Amino acid sequence: MRLKDCVYVLTTVLIILIWYFSVNWSKLQELAKQSYEVRDFVTDCDNPGLFKSHFGCCPHKHCPVDHFPFHLHSGVANVVAAKICFNNQIIMGGIRNNAGPGLNIVLANGETGEVLRSKSFNLESKDPEELLAYLKTQKPGNIVLVASYIDPTPKLTDEIRDIFSALGSTMVKSLKPRDSWVFAGAYGIKRASPFEKLIQNDMRNNAYEDWPEMGEVTGCFPRISEMNKPH
Repeated sequence: MRLKDCVYVLTTVLIILIWYFSVNWSKLQELAKQSYEVRDFVTDCDNPGLFKSHFGCCPHKHCPVDHFPFHLHSGVANVVAAKICFNNQIIMGGIRNNAGPGLNIVLANGETGEVLRSKSFNLESKDPEELLAYLKTQKPGNIVLVASYIDPTPKLTDEIRDIFSALGSTMVKSLKPRDSWVFAGAYGIKRASPFEKLIQNDMRNNAYEDWPEMGEVTGCFPRISEMNKPH
C-alpha cells in the first residue's frame, strides 16, 4: 500500500473515531457516572463491624457503625411484591420471593441486628389472631419492620393497630383498604418513629388506576443497646 493510501485510510479512521465519540459522548459520560456511583455505593455501605455491603439493599445509604441501614418498599399494585431489607440483607421480597399479600413483618434484635423472625400475614384469608400472637412475641429492644402489599386492612383490628401505635406508628390508625404503608419502629419506644410512609388509595390520584404508588423508606435505624432499652 502506498504512503498516500495509508494516510488516507488513517485519516478516514480518525474522522470516524472523532465522529463516534462526539455522537456518543453523553452516553459515555453517563456510563462513567454510573460506574462511579457503584463504586461510591460500595464504599458507603461497606461499614466496619456490623455491616456488609449488599447492592440490592442499601441504595447509596451511608450509616454510622452504631446504626442499621434498612430499605422498605410496599408492593406495587398487585404486580410487584413488597420488599424488606435490613442490615444490608434482603429479608423479604426481591430475590427471596417470600413476601405475600397483606402485611410483611420482620422482627430483629435491636442490639446485634440479628433477624429473629419474618413472616407474611394475609389478613383476608387468615385469622388476625395469628398476627396478634406474632406481635406479642416481641421483647424490649426488638426492631419491627413492616411493608404492605395489595391490602393490609382486612381484619386489622383496633388491638393490632394499637400495638403498631405503641411501636411508634402515627399512621396505622389511618390505614384504609389498598393503601401503601411502610414502617420501622421498636418495641417499647414511646415516641413517634420517623421511619414511616402512608400513601392512601385515592381513585382520583392513584398512580395505577385502582392502586396507589409504592411507599418507600430508606434510613439508618439506631442500635438499641442495653443502656437505652425500654423497661
